[in-house]
Amino acid sequence: MDDDLKTVAVVDIGSNTIKFAVYRVDIGKKKLKEVYKESVYARLLNCVDERGYLTEEGFMKARIALESFKEKICFFRPDQVIAFATFVIREIKNCQEFLYRMKDLFDIEVLSGEEEAYYSTLGALVDVKYKNFITFDIGGGSLELCRIKNRKIERCKSYPLGTLEFKECISSGTGKYNIKCIREKVNKYISADKSFFKNSFRLVGIGGSIRAIKKITGKRRIKKKILKDVIKEIKRIQPAELALKYKIPIERTKTILTAAAVALQIMDIFKCKELVISKYGIREGIIYERVIKGEKGDRSIKSETSDKQGVKLA
Repeated sequence: MDDDLKTVAVVDIGSNTIKFAVYRVDIGKKKLKEVYKESVYARLLNCVDERGYLTEEGFMKARIALESFKEKICFFRPDQVIAFATFVIREIKNCQEFLYRMKDLFDIEVLSGEEEAYYSTLGALVDVKYKNFITFDIGGGSLELCRIKNRKIERCKSYPLGTLEFKECISSGTGKYNIKCIREKVNKYISADKSFFKNSFRLVGIGGSIRAIKKITGKRRIKKKILKDVIKEIKRIQPAELALKYKIPIERTKTILTAAAVALQIMDIFKCKELVISKYGIREGIIYERVIKGEKGDRSIKSETSDKQGVKLA
């Protein structure tokens, strides 16, 4: 087998979904192609109790998904397996217990908020070719923002603004999300950092809920007016109809509206004229750095308390 060609499996344990993906990676050409993907909507964030511990139900949901993925590892026989967890696992108080109880299946790395932001943005940089923009990656539990200047990751920050973190914005009467409430919450967290990130013409969106917007619009580059129309469309029809009409997984329809409203508010805060949807994200970013480049690299991006130099995509 060509030493430049590798099969890489990635297990991504998020707050909303647990994903398994397999990639064919051409190291010489610095290219990667997803050949298989499976998602389990475990919603682990909803399995965290009031004390901050993952419940036994959460352990069982994760275990069932990971056991299924372990069987597929035996089928694909990849050259390398990368397993990582993000917001919900790093935040729970019984994180070490979780890692211990899953260790017989996968050696799981828990990413910090900074690492999550870095790898997501690195994946976007592999996909989009613009020089200057702001990225946002919205998952189930957190939202990461990064500023890119001259294709360098300058500064990043993580916020507890994932799609599952807006329960207080659900109207008790209708059971539907209140868009104004979502936008006000985003503004409360992010507007104070306007000078930290600065305005940008272009916002690059990362994550499954954002990619679902592309299925609705048929466009990868979206103006604010179109995004507002998307929000109206999602509010207008039932989830089952949305799923059927636009070929979106029914579970994903539960998070698109929140993601679209968050994107719209971020565009307003930073005066962005255009939303660009990245087809790549955290998994591709990790593969680019650890498999194609063959290193973990220097993730010394700026945060509010750091003045270290940014990282540039090679």
